Amino acid sequence: MIGDVDECRTECEISDDTGTTVAVVYEDSSGWHIDLLRGLRTEEVAAFDICVETSKQKFSSYVNRRGSNPPKDATAGGLSLWLMQKDDGTTLGMD
Repeated sequence: MIGDVDECRTECEISDDTGTTVAVVYEDSSGWHIDLLRGLRTEEVAAFDICVETSKQKFSSYVNRRGSNPPKDATAGGLSLWLMQKDDGTTLGMD
């Protein structure tokens, strides 16, 4: 999970068994999106689908994941932390 300040959204990168990112999952005001960076091999599809569903479940606790109404004049670091804020008030595991 990362706070993408350029796109103003929280994203989850899904990697293959070599550590190469194969997709980016995010939600915006129009719904869920999965940006595939390469085609999936047949043997990867089932595990990929599980990763996407797991990502969506984890996203539910990130209150600013869609990037709606970002704080004005925030630095890149501040915006990234805002995107990573959870519903329990923590960001990156800290209050």
